[in-house]
Amino acid sequence: MVVGSGYNRAGHRRTDAVKRRYGHIEVPLQRVHIELTNVCDLNCVFCPKSTMKRPHGFMETALAKRIISELGGGGVCRKVTFHVMGEPTLHRDFFEVLEHADSEGVPVGLTTNGAGLGGRIGERLLEHDLHQIDVSLQTPDEATFALRKARSLSFDAYLKGILEFFASYSAKGRDTIFKFRFLNTRFPKRGMERRLGPIRVISSTRELRATFRHWAERIYEILGVGAEERRRAMDRINRLVAYKWNVVEIYPRVFFETYMLEDWGHAFDDGRVYNAWAGYCFGLRDHLSILYTGDVALCCVDYDGRTAVGNLKDSTLKEVLSSDEVHRIVRGFRRFQVVHPHCKRCLGSRTLLSWVFKPVVSVLALRLMRPYFYKQTSLLG
Repeated sequence: MVVGSGYNRAGHRRTDAVKRRYGHIEVPLQRVHIELTNVCDLNCVFCPKSTMKRPHGFMETALAKRIISELGGGGVCRKVTFHVMGEPTLHRDFFEVLEHADSEGVPVGLTTNGAGLGGRIGERLLEHDLHQIDVSLQTPDEATFALRKARSLSFDAYLKGILEFFASYSAKGRDTIFKFRFLNTRFPKRGMERRLGPIRVISSTRELRATFRHWAERIYEILGVGAEERRRAMDRINRLVAYKWNVVEIYPRVFFETYMLEDWGHAFDDGRVYNAWAGYCFGLRDHLSILYTGDVALCCVDYDGRTAVGNLKDSTLKEVLSSDEVHRIVRGFRRFQVVHPHCKRCLGSRTLLSWVFKPVVSVLALRLMRPYFYKQTSLLG
């Protein structure tokens, strides 16, 4: 697999990427998510772990290797990302799988909650040259860290482990992309909060700017960034706003990213949801997910595998993606038609007014406005 000119340094797709077909989908995808396990050592309030119906388990190591080999040999994606549910580093053969990906020439992105970076996991990761490491920091201070329900792990120990790992890994001079993810709760989800209680992390532009300034200073201290460069960066941070996704390059190959609080396709809604009459999704267009059971799901939001279109224990990915069902789903989204029942609910609405307008807004936002709402900003450029 070749990481070509179709992607920028943050791994986001550019419009000049050359496409071809693998089954019924266009490849290369931006990424393929491989869920090595849905077991996690944290119990974050904002995660759908509490509503997940799937049993907990781990992907068979041989299956993980076979999937990676097919992805690499078929040029299916620009990178493999170990992420859907769970903490991938908890897989007993995580490093064996990582080494296999390296031997196959498959770029790997690791999404981790960061809890293990201060221990043996972090020490072993220092030996591996990953394409990208995403730390789901999410709750950037001691008060909001309580939302992680991290048992005996204190915020100070959590923070120390992440920063020391970043310092040690950065000192090796690799081209690895680092991304620190923060949770933006500017638009609270009422269904979630009725069941779980208030969820507030970064909920205003003022908080966003203060959080980014604080964390940028921590990173700049580690990297030895000069006073003038820091001043320019802080000036640009002070122009950011919190009502959208933010992807901010605070240093070459080091990014901050804010994610809007999600309700995971109405996972926490107990009342009626009106199924979407139209819509658009990036599932099977820039990514797909493979769960630890081998089920192929349409997107990374489908935490319970309700959109499974096939299983890789007895089939190849190309065979699954060549099915009539996949063809109907892909053709539907090209026409802004929602085919799969779970997709209809995921993209649906709680009110009739929203049901009327949401499909139009989603198509405009995802197809036309995404470059603006998901704009990458360089602070030191």
